[in-house]
This record gives sequence, structure tokens and C-alpha cells, in this order.
Amino acid sequence: MLGAVCLLVLLGYAYGCGQPAVPPQLGARVVGGEDAVAHSWPWQISLQYSHSGSWYHTCGGTLIAPQWVLTAAHCISSSMTYRVVLGKQDLAEDDEPGSVAVGVEKMIVHEKWNSFLIINDIALIKLAEEVQESDTVRASCLPDAGKILPNDYPCYVTGWGRIRTNGPLADILQQALLPVVDYETCSKRDWWGSLVLETMVCAGGDGVVSGCNGDSGGPLNCQREDGVWEVEGIVSFGSGLGCNVAKKPTVFTRVSAYIDWINEISLQYSRSGSWRHTCGGTLIAPQWVLTAAHCISSSMTYRVVLGKQDLAEDDEEGSVAVGVEKTIVHEKWNSFLVLNDIALVKLEEEVQESDTVRAACLPDAGKILPNDYPCYVTGWGRTRTNGPLADALQQALLPVVDHETCSKWDWWGSMVRTTMVCAGGDGVVSGCNGDSGGPLNCQREDGVWEVEGIVSFGSGLKCNMIKKPTVFTRVSAYIDWINEKMSTN
Repeated sequence: MLGAVCLLVLLGYAYGCGQPAVPPQLGARVVGGEDAVAHSWPWQISLQYSHSGSWYHTCGGTLIAPQWVLTAAHCISSSMTYRVVLGKQDLAEDDEPGSVAVGVEKMIVHEKWNSFLIINDIALIKLAEEVQESDTVRASCLPDAGKILPNDYPCYVTGWGRIRTNGPLADILQQALLPVVDYETCSKRDWWGSLVLETMVCAGGDGVVSGCNGDSGGPLNCQREDGVWEVEGIVSFGSGLGCNVAKKPTVFTRVSAYIDWINEISLQYSRSGSWRHTCGGTLIAPQWVLTAAHCISSSMTYRVVLGKQDLAEDDEEGSVAVGVEKTIVHEKWNSFLVLNDIALVKLEEEVQESDTVRAACLPDAGKILPNDYPCYVTGWGRTRTNGPLADALQQALLPVVDHETCSKWDWWGSMVRTTMVCAGGDGVVSGCNGDSGGPLNCQREDGVWEVEGIVSFGSGLKCNMIKKPTVFTRVSAYIDWINEKMSTN
């Protein structure tokens, strides 16, 4: 080990995605939907076509990189001239503050798009220039390749689609909660039957809320456990009988089925040269960082920053940025049950010990901390529910809550396993979005600090709830796994 001081490291991805400056108001088409909070879905774009000297909204889309927009293949016509409008809330307001119109350099429709069977309904739009990130314009994250959302997972469809069957397009951006309908249900004979393929995802179908004409190409927005939003679907089709028909949920192209295709179309995530904090982690050896599995996406480019105190200071003295050689996610990581939420990051080179960069110690295998043991969580997470990320590294005392207490039905119940450790739960102090992957630092009797936990999850309702302590992956349960991966990689 390099030393006995715990150091938090920073995993960053280029062009920070899935984190709106203005949080959406989550609740109740966007038929049966509601007006979205202005700029709370900053990756939503309006695809517009030119006719007789004017521009008209035709489809939605999702900004996924500074020069790339994701939309539906059925939205694209080779005979049309298009532009993309970003940062838009009100289509009726021509000079809306924060909005920007950008020309289209090229459109790439999936080579196996079949308009009759509605298969491979996906397209990419390359903008004529890169757009700058702002409070009104930001990219959404892409999901991991192959990701399947469980039945009833809450997602939101957004767009300017018709607010009722055969009605007008909405002027104000709409949002609606559409729970996911699993493939087994959606492909039943009295639902969508064989029209629905495994490369699609269904959501809604209650006969009240749905996507509608004009929503096409727009995103199905789903929030991860760490608070980051991903575009899980592209609005593809619905019932021809009307906008909201029972057992006829909106059908989306499943983005996770096309990650390789998207990447193949020269999607370069680090083109902007800008890096954003996404998770914490812990240096445990000169070339190894410990973090959470849910922090790692195969579609992202990462770097690790060590010796960091102030995220707002680019050239901070004592800090060093290192590239990532490989990421190793636990082979039994389960994102639905949040099991085995642990990963290792191998750096491109060994880092040198200094006053600002040192490794934490690992605990003994199987070690269990007693109830109320004083530990500290550290990170740059949000300082309050829906608040901004902190610039300066934060710390908070979180006493350990034993498994017997934390697994009570009115605490976390069966969600908490013996491979986890809970801390906090007083309703005042907790971990929060952005702390994910960071350490639970606990001091031994000899004064040495160990990383006893990895921030995994908390309450989705808010950052600090009574009887809902922060839940950490218990590092002592994975010592053999850590040693095996480090020795063989």
C-alpha cells in the first residue's frame, strides 16, 4: 500500500451527460401529460423541416454528443431540408432565450430500416457544428449495450406531440410518466403481438397516457439509481386507432440494442475536450481504483483525477489526471436488484505517492463493523436534494447501521443484503447523487484508515431520509474478488 490516507478520486466523462441544470418535476405525451419545467430535459431537440421559407416541427430527437442527435429513421426524408433546434421550450416563441438552431451536415438512417415492419427505426443526425453545453443544452447519456429495463420501471416520454387524437401539436414541451411494459406482456396477442421485437421497448398502455404524432423520434427518458438520465428508447409507433389505447403502449426503438451501431457511426465522446465529474472512487494501489459498478458504462470514455479538492479549479496544485486502461465490473452485477455493485478501474500508468495522492487500506476479508461505528463518507455529491454538485470535496460523519436494523421492513427491508453496509439514516446527513462509487472511510484503532464501503444507493425520493441510510457495497465481502482481478489483469 502507498499509505494510510484515503483519497477520493474522480471519474469523469467527456461532455457531462444526463444531468440537467434544472431538475424535471416528476409526477403525473404526451396525451394525458403535462407541461415540462422549462429546460429540465435539455437534450430534447426539435427536428424541423423547411417549407416556403418557414420552419416546421416534425419530430423529436435526443442530443447524445456535441455534434450528434439520435432520432427515428421514419422521421428522415431525403427530399427535405432540416435543421435542429436545441434548448427549446416553447415552439411558438421564435427568439426564445437559451435556444439555438443548427444546420444538419448529414443524416444516417440505419441500413436495415424497414418501414413496413417498422424494424431498426433509428437514425443519427450529424450537426453542421458542435454545440456548446449550457444550462439549456446538454446531452443525455446512452445506456449500456444490451440493457433491459424491468417491468413497470418509471420512465418519461417528452415531446411536442399532439395533445389529443387528431388535435394540434403542443407549443410547450410536454412530459408524461410511462412505466415500462416488459417484452413478455407487450408481445401478447391482445397487446402488440408479433409486431414487437426484442429490439424494441414498450411503455404505457393504460389507455390514458401515451406518445402521439409529433413525439416521434423523441426520447424515453429513464433515471438511473445515481440520478443520471439515460435515453432508453426512441419513439417509434403507437396505435393507429388513437393516441392512447389500452393494451397498445407506445413502442420505442430500444437504444441499448444499437450501441455498437451508434459507436460505429464515428460517435466520439471526448471530442469536446471537456470532462465532467460523474462518480467517486478510491485509490487502493498504484494502478488501481475501486468504485461502483453502476458508475461504469461501456459507451463512455473515462479518466481518473487524483489529488483533487476543488472541481472548479482546472490546474489545481497536486492533482493529476490519468487515463483508464480498462474497467472491470463484477460479473454478477445486477442493476435491478443493485447486487454486487463493485468495479475496478485499472489506470494507464502507476501513480506516484505524494502528499496529495495516497492509497487507502483494504479491510480484512469478512470484517463486520459494529452498530454506530463512526465512519465518514466523502465526495462531490449534491449538497441537497436536486441541488448542484459541490465544487469542494465534502465529508460527513455517517455512523454504521447494523444489518439487523437496516434490513427491518420499515428501513430498507430485503433490499439490503449481507454484502452491503448501511450508514446514516438520521434524516439529516447522507450520501447523495455524485457521491456514487466513493468511499465509506473508517478509522482503525491504530489510526489507519480503511475503505469499508462503496457508495451504492440511497432513497430515490430525496438525499436524506429517516430510516433510509446510505447503502454501501461492503468491501470486506469482496477482498478475494479484488485480489483476483488485480493479480490477473
